[in-house]
Amino acid sequence: MTVATSRARDWEDPRLEAAQHRLRESVNQADALEAIREIVTGLLGCEEIGLFTVDQGKSALFWSFGIDPMQHKTLDTFEDSALHRVMQGEFYMVQTACEQRAKDAKPPLRVFVPIRMNGRTVAVLVMVKLLPQKLALDESDIKLVNFLSNETGRALFHACPNSEAHAARRRG
Repeated sequence: MTVATSRARDWEDPRLEAAQHRLRESVNQADALEAIREIVTGLLGCEEIGLFTVDQGKSALFWSFGIDPMQHKTLDTFEDSALHRVMQGEFYMVQTACEQRAKDAKPPLRVFVPIRMNGRTVAVLVMVKLLPQKLALDESDIKLVNFLSNETGRALFHACPNSEAHAARRRG
């Protein structure tokens, strides 16, 4: 399969096309964050998200929607195995324990998406609580996650070079 064929197939997915259009049309950092929220909540079915910047092994909550910023100030509040993998540039899913689930039901997923720029992870998008009916990510969801991993950094940090996150990244 050629790259052109692969790209043509991606465009056959209306969710991916909508996500690409929305994120790439962002006019500033606030609009890019709103686009991320729309994509993650509307297209991936996630109720709680956080975006953490990472620099020299340290992380900080940069933006959140639905998660408690006092409980999740850094990525250290999540699974160590997930952090190691996302810092290597891989997205990672883990099923979490949940007391409210039926005994036979699968536990809900937590998803960690590395936000990459110039070959390195500059931020991590954490999807804390997927919708109850969402027990797995399908192939179309994985395409959206990969799109977010590859394009979110550019939309957030190149859209407004004077942002605090961009300045922090340049100091590192």
